[in-house]
Amino acid sequence: MKGSFGQVLKYALMLGIGVLLFSLAMRAVDDPQALWDDMRSASGWSIAASFAMGYLAIVSRGMRWLILLEPLGHKPDMGNSIHAVAFSYFSNTFVPRSGELARCGALNQTDGIPVDELFGTVISERVVDFALLFLLTGLALVSNLETFIAFSESFDLPGGGPLPWIAGVAIFFTAGAVFAWRSRTSLSRIPLLAKAFAFLEGIGRGLVSVRHMRRKWAFLGHTAFIWTLYFMMTYVVFLGIDALEELTAAQALFVMMAGGFGMVLPSPGGIGSYQLAVQYAFIAMGYGEILGLATANVIWATQTVMIISMGGIGYLFLLAAGFKKGRNGDMKPAATD
Repeated sequence: MKGSFGQVLKYALMLGIGVLLFSLAMRAVDDPQALWDDMRSASGWSIAASFAMGYLAIVSRGMRWLILLEPLGHKPDMGNSIHAVAFSYFSNTFVPRSGELARCGALNQTDGIPVDELFGTVISERVVDFALLFLLTGLALVSNLETFIAFSESFDLPGGGPLPWIAGVAIFFTAGAVFAWRSRTSLSRIPLLAKAFAFLEGIGRGLVSVRHMRRKWAFLGHTAFIWTLYFMMTYVVFLGIDALEELTAAQALFVMMAGGFGMVLPSPGGIGSYQLAVQYAFIAMGYGEILGLATANVIWATQTVMIISMGGIGYLFLLAAGFKKGRNGDMKPAATD
């Protein structure tokens, strides 16, 4: 009961953060009709294209996951892998940061692959994606330097900005992790820590899979395809709004990266944090606050509907696959004399 209450309280706090951030974004709206008109100005074809591109990125992620699992000797069903990734986005929409474990648990149930090894490959994916994320962020900043300066001035950060805090937290946790790992032999006498170290070793085996990939170029091709779709599913909405017809690809990249970092905040589905980040990006580029919020709402709503619908369908397929596996597992060969 205490655990359930804690989860409910945690979710309520995250939802409260999202509502607060969304209310901050809405403070600029003195004419709700203008906001609604800007949202309705997005063409249907651009919304449909954004929906399709978002799901294609999920499909490519599911296929890319298979490449990481090959060196570990696992060959799960491709459909299960894709549906597990879709379900992870679905889970994140309602419980932030739960998606990665959710998809590992789902594939464990359908294909019997150990969760720790699955989680290790997920971390491998994240290492590659974060590298590309920072590369694209650098490109967005270099190509929109004046806009970035205006964007950063929109925030009033205490203590000289976030960098000292981030550096301090990183140093603290790095030092703690190094100490714990070097002392793992003695610390493993504690049952809970012994399980934690065993789990980390499983993750390590998953990380090694990157070095032994048999299809490196296919992995890189999927990665490039995924991030191209991330850009296009945002940019295509801009193309469908007349007021943004002069928005350049470089500016669209800047908005995409701002929205991506907004999604990092722990609000369900990025509600509020995404809208506020995109709104500030539009303000920095010289566009109106209402237009920025309207555009963010269209993109966020399109992708949220895609995630919930396709993730929900994926969950049903995973349930069916798990049921089929359980039924086949219960079947025993007939006895022979």
